[in-house]
This record gives sequence, C-alpha cells and structure tokens, in this order.
Amino acid sequence: MWSVFKFAARAAIWRPTPNPPLVGLSTLVGWTLVLALVRGVIQLLDAIPSPVFNPYGLNALIAWLVIAIAVAAFFVRPGARMTFLSAMVALSVLTEVVLSAIRLGLALVLPPSPIGLMLSLFPALGEHGLTDWAEGAISISFFLAPLVSWIGGMFAIIRSVEPGAQLRLLTRVIALWAALFIAKGLVPHTPVFAGPSFDARSANWWEYARAAQAARRERNADPDIASARLQNLQPALLQAAFARLAPQSKGATDVYALGIAGFADQDVFVKEVDGALAALERALPVSGRSLRLINSAETAETTPLASRRNFAAAVQAVGQVMNKAEDVLLLFMTSHGSNNGIALQVPGGGAAVLSPQEVKTSLDKEGIKNRVVIVSACFGGVFVQPLANDDTIVLTAADAKNTSFGCATGRDWTYFGDALFKQSLRPGTDFRRAFDHARVLIHGWEMMDRLPPSNPQGHFGPAVTAKLDPVFKAMAGP
Repeated sequence: MWSVFKFAARAAIWRPTPNPPLVGLSTLVGWTLVLALVRGVIQLLDAIPSPVFNPYGLNALIAWLVIAIAVAAFFVRPGARMTFLSAMVALSVLTEVVLSAIRLGLALVLPPSPIGLMLSLFPALGEHGLTDWAEGAISISFFLAPLVSWIGGMFAIIRSVEPGAQLRLLTRVIALWAALFIAKGLVPHTPVFAGPSFDARSANWWEYARAAQAARRERNADPDIASARLQNLQPALLQAAFARLAPQSKGATDVYALGIAGFADQDVFVKEVDGALAALERALPVSGRSLRLINSAETAETTPLASRRNFAAAVQAVGQVMNKAEDVLLLFMTSHGSNNGIALQVPGGGAAVLSPQEVKTSLDKEGIKNRVVIVSACFGGVFVQPLANDDTIVLTAADAKNTSFGCATGRDWTYFGDALFKQSLRPGTDFRRAFDHARVLIHGWEMMDRLPPSNPQGHFGPAVTAKLDPVFKAMAGP
C-alpha cells in the first residue's frame, strides 16, 4: 500500500517512477476501499448540516468503482495491470482529498460563488461589466483544472509501467478519460449522503433527462379537468366572479387581489387562501376587489378552478377593471412547488405547472405594472429573478433551492402563511416589516422542528413600496 502511495504521489506532480513496484489484487482492493471511504466522507461533509444517508448511493458508489476499474483495465497490458489500476485509484484518492480541501478552504475565506471569487480578486471586473465573461471563464477553469491534473498524473503512471512513444501513451490516457466519462454518463448514480438542497434531478444524466421530459409535458399541458361538466362551468363561474369586482376609485390607489389555491388533494391551500385574503382585507383596501381560483372538490361548482387558462383570464379581467397607473395587483399563490414553478392540480384531474415566466408574461401582456407577488410553495425563490423590478414586490416561502414546510392536510396554514399573514401582517404594518418578522418566526419554528432552513426571499421594488406606504398608513386607523 505504501509503495503504491509513493508511486501515486509522484504521479500527482507529473513525475514518472522508474521500475515501479509490482502489486497484486489485494493492494488494488485495499485502495478501492480507501477511495470508497474517502468519497463517502466527502459527500457527508458536503451534506452538512443535515446529511441524509441514502443506501442506494452506497450501491451506486461500489458499482461505479467496479465499472471504472474494469474499463481502465483494457488500457494497459496484463503484466502491469494491477500496478496501473492500484496507482490510478490511489491518484484519485489524493486528487479528491486535495480538491475537497481547497474547496473547503475557499468556502471559508471567499465568497461562495465563482463570480464572487473573481470579483473579490479583481473588483474592476464589476466596474467594466465583465462579470458574465468572468463567471463563464471561472466555471470552465474549475472543470479543466482537475481534468488536466488527472490526465497529467495518469500519463506519468502509464509511462512508468508501459513502454512506448510518449504521444501514443498520452493518446491512450485521453481515450481512457473519454471512456470513463461516457461510462459515468451511462451508469445511474446518486450520492451516499445528501443534504437538504440535494435535487435528485441533477444526480445523473438519466434523472436530468427524465426531469426535463416531465417539465416539457407540464409546460405544454393545462390541468386535465376530469369532468366535462366542470369544464363547461368555467366560463360562467369566471364571468360571475369578474362581475363582482368593484370598480377602481379615481385618484386613489386601489389594491386588487388574486388568490390561487393550486393543489386539490390538500385542504391547507384553500384554507390559506381564505385566511390570507381575510388578513389582506384588514391591512389593505382589497374588500370587494378580490378573486379566488381554487382547486378543491368542495368548491368546484361554485368557484373557478386554478388552471393556467383561468389564471390568464383572471389577470386579463383585473387589468380591464383597474387603473394600471394608480392601482396595484396583489397575486397570492399557495401550492406545492418545484424548480419549474407552482403546481396546479384540479379535482380528479391531472396536474400542470404555472411557471414564473408565464406569470410574468401574463402580467406584462395586460400592462399591469404595479404588483405584489407572494408565493407560498417549495422552491418559491424561482419567481424572484423573473419578476423582480422597481414596480414589484416578490415574497416567497423559500429560496430557489430549498423546500418550505407546513403543507399537511388538516392544517390551516403553512409555516410561511401563518408567519406572514396570521402573525405579522397587521393594519399599518407594511410588507417589509411583516416579512422581516415572519422570517424570524419561520427560522425559530424550523430550528425547533429540526428542519433545514427554507430561507424565505423578499424583493421590495422601491416604486411600488412608495406607492403602498400611504395606503398602509391610511389603513392603520386611530
């Protein structure tokens, strides 16, 4: 084991070893077990503070190491095979330990993102608008540096055990890397330990392709309304709801509210919409100016369903009633969420996703400039970047990489809805103060329940914030 370690250490700095020691199967097995242990520990550290053990990841780790060794065995002559493979595995151990140590060190002393690293070293990049170029260059370098290092180390190993021209040996090493790259893409794998931000859809190419295909289906399909009777009811229900909207008041800032409960299988979302609109009526002048789109079997014949088509129709109806220069539209959506948007599941039917881009497109198409968008759903942060501007407030229950909590059947609120609407939004309390108070509450609840942080997001456009300030103050009362 020690002789192979010295062999691999010399190869790591691209130095061949004359007359390397010949080893047997036991040494190869020993180094393979060391590599499996190292990779497991690295994955555990990456998953902190909330690592979750995945037994399928253990199977994938062992299977991948066996496949990698089998593939590499074809690239060296039989007499030197055990030595070559043992040194390759030992080199992988050294490389992964060093890279992980560097990554951990950078995470402790430098900004977490590649562009943050570059700006910390070269602040002038931000001044000259070169951040996009810099981020691309850093991302490429983070991929190329380990690749070049590994090829150089393997070239030193194969030169030590195989006779032949250096160009031919280098070509063989590059072919080996390509074969391992293809094999890793074809073999499904997942980590042994996963953290709270782990997304199975990014675990391997198979999961990524399946998620992409599912996302395309969701984007192209409206919820399948199982009952033709319910489908036929929608135009009349929408028209009746639109007719009840109070007209706008000239010279005043009116607030129109659209509440969406997206998931029919759980009643918490319906209760949350009702509770949120009631809280909003106490804090803002939305009485008589609110619409509900509800996916629930209990209200399916009296209230319009929350479908993509009905959402677009509701936005259009509000846009025709409100004064777009004076008034504000408040959109509240509560449901399950994903990286693609918010789920819409109708009673007894299929499900679709209302994406951030679709929300933005509908609002922009109707010319609704002043808006507040509140998203109570997992991964709600995906709505922030597409919608954030000076005329928009965006509040979400979680960031784009984390789940939120409390969406259980029988509950009256999710964590976010409870903290924001029930506990924090009071007459005279604006959205910024209510959101800051809600974040503190949610953080405490998550700590008590030992849950990973959802990290609610808030963007406060200065123009719409200034427009709403006197409205909040007027609603404060004596």
